[in-house]
Parts: sequence; C-alpha cells; structure tokens
Amino acid sequence: MVLRSLAILLHCFSLFFIAQLPAETLAKISSAPQSLSIPYYQQPILLDGQLDEAIWQKAQHFPLSYIIEPFDNTKAIVQTHVYIYESGENLYVGFKAHDPHPEQIRAYLRGRDKAWNDDLVGFKLDTLNTHKLAYHFYVNAKGVQIDSIESGITQNYNDNWDAVWQAKTAVSAQGFTAEFIIPLSQLNFANDTGVKHWSAEFVRFYPREVSYKISNVSRDRENNCTLCQMQPISGFKAAKQSTNMIFVPSIVVGQHKQRNLSTQENWHSENNVEVGGDFSWNISSDSLLSATISPDFSQIELDNAPLNINSNFSLYLPEKRRFFLENHNYFDSLYNLVYTRNIISPDLGVKYTQRSGNSTFAALASNDENTRILVPGNLNSTLAVIDEKTINTALRYRYDFNNDSSLGVTNTIRESENYYNYLFSVDGRFRFSESTFLDAQLLSSRTQYPDEPANLVCIGCVNESSLRVKNSEELADLAWQLAFNHTERNWWLSAYHKHIGEDFRADLGFVRKVDNKESQIRAGYVFYPQLSLWNKLEFWAGADKETNIDNELISDNIEIQLNLNGVMQSRISTGLGKQTKVGLRFDPSITNITDNSTQFDIDFSFIYGEIRPIANFYISNLLLKSDAVDYANNRKGEKLQLLPIIQWEVNDAVNVRLEHTYEKMKVLNDELYTANLTDLRVNYQFSSDSKVRLSLIHNDVVFNPSNYTFDIDKKNKSLGSQLVYSYRFDALSAFYLGLSSNAVDNDVINGLTTNQKSVFLKLSHTL
Repeated sequence: MVLRSLAILLHCFSLFFIAQLPAETLAKISSAPQSLSIPYYQQPILLDGQLDEAIWQKAQHFPLSYIIEPFDNTKAIVQTHVYIYESGENLYVGFKAHDPHPEQIRAYLRGRDKAWNDDLVGFKLDTLNTHKLAYHFYVNAKGVQIDSIESGITQNYNDNWDAVWQAKTAVSAQGFTAEFIIPLSQLNFANDTGVKHWSAEFVRFYPREVSYKISNVSRDRENNCTLCQMQPISGFKAAKQSTNMIFVPSIVVGQHKQRNLSTQENWHSENNVEVGGDFSWNISSDSLLSATISPDFSQIELDNAPLNINSNFSLYLPEKRRFFLENHNYFDSLYNLVYTRNIISPDLGVKYTQRSGNSTFAALASNDENTRILVPGNLNSTLAVIDEKTINTALRYRYDFNNDSSLGVTNTIRESENYYNYLFSVDGRFRFSESTFLDAQLLSSRTQYPDEPANLVCIGCVNESSLRVKNSEELADLAWQLAFNHTERNWWLSAYHKHIGEDFRADLGFVRKVDNKESQIRAGYVFYPQLSLWNKLEFWAGADKETNIDNELISDNIEIQLNLNGVMQSRISTGLGKQTKVGLRFDPSITNITDNSTQFDIDFSFIYGEIRPIANFYISNLLLKSDAVDYANNRKGEKLQLLPIIQWEVNDAVNVRLEHTYEKMKVLNDELYTANLTDLRVNYQFSSDSKVRLSLIHNDVVFNPSNYTFDIDKKNKSLGSQLVYSYRFDALSAFYLGLSSNAVDNDVINGLTTNQKSVFLKLSHTL
C-alpha cells in the first residue's frame, strides 16, 4: 500500500517539475561528435613534460571547450590544448593546461591513484568501441599517475587496476604541461588489419571554488550512457597488440609473534618465507592468459576500519591482488557473483579472458587452503569456514547484439570434499532509448554443506545455531532481479525488484540476503543553477519494501532527500524517513516474523556536509539521529552517530587523514553502549614512487552490562598499528618493508597490552 501511494506521488511530482521547465532549456545534442583522425609518426619524444619537440607541432591538436561538471556544457573558463599522435607501438598525448593563477594549482606528491582531488589532465579510451569498458589515464601537476577501468555495465570505476605507462609534467608561469606515453600493449583492442576505430574523451579537472570538469565533448544529461558520448577516433593501422609474456615474481619474508593474554602464555613466534608471482601472456590481441602463485596482500596495507557493532550483515572488502583484479570486469552483472576476497589463501590461480567480435568470455580457477563462505539470511549473514581445501571456478560469456542489448551467462563452482555450491545465471540488458534501459537476471543454485556440523566453523558467532545451515540435504533455489532506469536532464526515475529464494546460495560471490523479496522505486528532480551559491540541487523521494518469500514483512521504508553542491567544493545532503523493521530471530524454529513483539517503527533523519575551505584542507561530517533496533536484545532503541573526516595536505610531502566514528545507543532510557573508532593515516611521500606510511586504528567500545539480557564484558578496546615503507619500481614492481602490532584491552586485561606483532618484507619485480 505504501509503495502504491508513493508511486502515485512520485508520478505527480515528476509531472509537476516537467511542467515547470523553461522552454529555453538546453536542447539535446542533435549530432554525435565528428571522428578524429590520429596521425602516425615513427618519432619518439624525450619524456620531460615540456612539449618542446617539433613532433608535437605535427600532432593532431584541439582544445577542451566544454565545462560538463558541474555546469551543463558551458564555455571553458581556462584554456586547455591537447596534442596526440601514435607510432604503432605507443600512444603519445600532450596537454597544455593554461592557468591565469598558477600559484593556485592544487597538486601534491601522493601515491599512485591517490590524487583525484588535484589539478589533473588525462583521457579515457574505449578501444573496443562497445561502450562497455573504458581505460582511464590521468596525471596531476606533480606527475602523480592515476589509472582505472570504467565498467559500462555497473557504471563503477576500479582504480586498483594498474598498467605500465609513463607521464611527466612541468609547471611554469603559464600553468602546467604534461606528456603521456601509453604502450598500446597495455590495451585490449581488435587486432584487425587496416584503420581501427575507437572512441575517446580528453578531460581536465580544475578544482577551485568548485571542481570543474572540462572536456573536448559536450555531455547530454538525458543520455545515461556516458561511454556512448565519447568522440570517435581512428588510426592505429600499424598497431599490433603485444603477445609478450610478463612474469612478476615476488618473495615475502616475515616473522609473526602472538600470545594469549587471558592465559598469560609466552610469545609464540612463527617465521614465514613465501615465494610467489604473477604471470600474464597476451596470446593474441583478443585473449589473455594469466596465472598466480601464492598471491599475498594481507600484510601490505590495513583495510579501512568500519564500525561493526550492532550490525547483522557481513562487511564488503575490496580486492587488492593484481591477478584477481585484471579483467575482473568481464564477470560483471547485476549480482556480484565473483567476489574474490572469498578466496583467502590460494596456492595457484589461472584466468583466461577473450573477446572475439561481439562475444566476451572469461574463466577463472583457483584453489584455496580453506573454504570460507558467507551464510546468508533475510535478517543477518554470517561468515563460516569449512576446514577443507576447495577448488573455485567461474565462467562467464556475454554476447552483445549491438550497443543497446546484450545477453550473458555465468557459472560458478565451489567444491571441497564434503561441500559444493553450483550456480548458473542468465542476464541481459536492453536500452529502449538513450535515456532508458532495463536489466534482468535469473539465477539458480545447488548447495550441499558438510554432514558433520563440526566441520563448519562460524566466525564471530555467539553460537553455532547462528549459521542456520541445513546439513545432510541439498539446497536448491532460484533468484531473479529486474532493474529499470530512466534519466532526463532535470529528472530521473529508477526502480527494481529482487526475488531471492530461501535456499539460494552464491558462495563464490557476495550475496548477503536470501529468503528475500525487495521492491524499490525512486524519482528525483535535478537543477543546475550557474549564478548561485549552489551549482547543483537535487531532490528525490523513494520507497522500498522487503519481505520474506512468504510475504512476511522485513522492512517498509519511505524517504526523502535533498542534495546541494556549491562553492568551496561543498556538498550538503539532508533527509528523513519512516521505516517499519523487524528484529532478529534467535530461535530457528520461529517462522512468524510479523509478530508485533518483533516489529518496530523507526523514524530517522540525517545531515551530511563536506567542504574544502582552503586548497589543502578538507572536512566532512555526518550526523545521524534515529530510532534503531537493538539487535543483540531484540528491542527498540535510539541511536546517535557522528562520522567526521579531516584530510590535511600539510605540504607537498605530508598528508594526514583522520576518520572518526562516534556511535551511542540508548534503550529503555538507559545507555546500551558507546563506541569510538579512530582511523589515522599519515603519509610522508619522498617522491611519487617512494613513501612511508603510519596507520593507527583505535577501537573503543564501552558496554552497559546491566542493560543487556545476557552476560557481556563492560569494555572492548584494541589498537592496531602499522608502519610501512614502500618503493614502486613501476606499476607491477614494488618493495615493502613494514612493522605491525595489535594491542587489546578488556575486562580481563588491565590496559592496552600487545598480543600480536609482525615484521615483514615483500619484493616483486617485473621480468
């Protein structure tokens, strides 16, 4: 009933604002940009960022004329000129970024992919011209490189992807200049004879009072496919994709010490030497074979530290291992079916990816020393480990009928001695117009858990019944999803419906909810004022409803939100809503989750703000005040949450980022817990390739045992620390030397006491 009422409200809301649009609103772009011919010259450059070689005068050149963000194709406020040619082996790109106030250029020495807020120039390339994938290459005014892959299917960016390429910059009284050398061997493209047809966009990020994005092509906001709007480019007749083999061996040497403080044991020491490596072979221009031996990532950099208290679903953590990242976008679909962080300790992995005409194919196989699985539910999910070696396999095929429609199939397999999970999926996308597309996916799975419950160990469970698995019988079920999106210049509409059966499992993927049906609809109005304190205003309203498969309520939500973007790169978001939620089921025999005793009415409101008042200082904060479910005791409470973030570029070399989470929960007018989580990262950058990093993560949770229905310790504190020096020889080769430790404090231990410490060294180098 709520969804139907809101749908009518949203429809009226959209019609009202459409009627208010002025007749002189910027018209759609009627024609695609003209194709750009890239000249061929067998002449290298001296890479110094100067653009003083004569070859640049013969290169194709053009200006960046349009501000596409935050404004709507207005005239560029600074001059930027691009120069480009290719040699059959390399793509050469030069930028002249004029600046009337060069002293205001924002650029700092940072690690690779860490300079997104700086003055940047660069470009993105769709070398297959399918609008499904684009390579991004950028450099800031200090020469710090950024590269990433954009997926046209998920519309996400992955800057963990690294390619081997070169760039240099030079700052002058007129602004700064940049030179790029991109080896074409780093790109996937059709190895056809004759002229090749790609598409590209060249951009400049110009952060001042607002963060301007300046482009060589105008942007049609009524077309939700940005990759479809890039400029066609042609040339590269002599380009042949490399079939070279690359091997990056690595060695990790470390010593780990730990002790059990509750039993006052002595330190136990373990030395570790592990040799591994990554291998890749471009068999042809369309196919890549890669392999890995003992990939290691766990000791190099601490994961970000989200607060995980009063939370009933497992956390998502990003992948960092190069082997698993390379061409991972080939597995993209509506559901995350290949979540490689599930593969913890592989000895060997093999991957093959191929593109032929309109078809793409990917295959991944890897073993693992243990089998970690995500046991999902409709109200919570739990991590568990089966103490058996496992084989993990993923297969994906997609056929693109044209740029508007595609069909894909995915198959994943996980097997160990007493366990298996088989999944098969069919998905498709169809674009009705530039503004409207529909995605659909149908999945089925079969799963068998070990007959002996002792073989399945829960991670972080209060008791083993939290796993809610069915032993000694095969689980088989279906899941499906429909997602609709429509985007106009000044309004948008999105809706989806998910259906996931109770016995459905995607154990190689990341699907946290089963026995779940969810419907969502949202619509928003967007306005882009140009002579105002604000340059973008967005208002949206939406509703969603979740039930189990038997239509018993899980949650019912209605929400409105206002977003404002303005000067000093500021953003304000505020919203409020009403929700009906159920608590957790503790007894597996309970099936009626709509009982009044487990249903809670939740009101919530929030305000978020961020601003960069000066060039080198950023601050943001989220204030959330809401009713909340006390999942530990299945009661209604009140929650207050603050999430401030401060980032300070002290100088060219020193960067400080401080994140803090404060959360306080009250139940029955009495405090339940107070949590403080502090995450401090300090970088000293000797150069763009060399840095030392200090990481400190302090977690301090104080409970009120008298307000719990079961016994609980009063305090739980920890301090994790890491000091790492790193030097990158190139995108694939690096040296790391680090120290780490962990200390804990609880009701048994008086004061923070170290219980773990490690020293490690890792070296990898391209051969």
